[in-house]
Amino acid sequence: MPYQTFDIKGSITKKQTVAVTGLLLILFVIAHLAGNLFIYGGPRVFNGYAQKLEHFGILLKIAEWGLALIFLIHIERVSSLIVQNIRAKGGLSRYALDNSRGPRSLATRLMPYSGTYLLIYLIWHLYDFAWANPEGPRSYIHGMSYGLYGLVVNSFKDPLHSWLYVLAMVFLGLHLAHGTESFIQTFAFNDFHVTKGIKRFSHIFAGVMVLAYSSIPLYVLYILPIR
Repeated sequence: MPYQTFDIKGSITKKQTVAVTGLLLILFVIAHLAGNLFIYGGPRVFNGYAQKLEHFGILLKIAEWGLALIFLIHIERVSSLIVQNIRAKGGLSRYALDNSRGPRSLATRLMPYSGTYLLIYLIWHLYDFAWANPEGPRSYIHGMSYGLYGLVVNSFKDPLHSWLYVLAMVFLGLHLAHGTESFIQTFAFNDFHVTKGIKRFSHIFAGVMVLAYSSIPLYVLYILPIR
């Protein structure tokens, strides 16, 4: 076999980078959900969790910047693969974006649109929560500040706000299902039975994530009493 040099611009390397960064982002999605579910414990539990995170100080900032870097690398590599595929006009480098050897799934076909929506929504979400003042006017419920808990509750009491979030989670689910399958294909787990089983798992996992995340705004909007 002839010696092959490492090609950072090669489609295979790009796909592997997308797969690895995607896996790291999936792990963050799971961890983030675990934190968000504390809202079911009420303001003391939810705010207590947020305060414990703040105690990590510089380590938390490093993690946030690291996550942002991983996200940007993921977006850049995916965009590069899309451009490469368009330039090839369906030629050999179609493998650069999709090597499923079959009809593309709905999740794959919707990827450019769902990805664009998620990117726009993420910026709004950060502005709405992460960059907002947790002790500001939006944290008040009946004249009392409930901190981050109040901020979240007041936001999700708006139906449009909640349903835009749910739509984002549906699109996130499509990416999670597609990303898990792509990771398997990229690293050549080609045994039929194993691939079929993990594909089924990826769909179940994505569905659970969508339902769990979506339950939060729907709980606030339709169930949580504000006294």
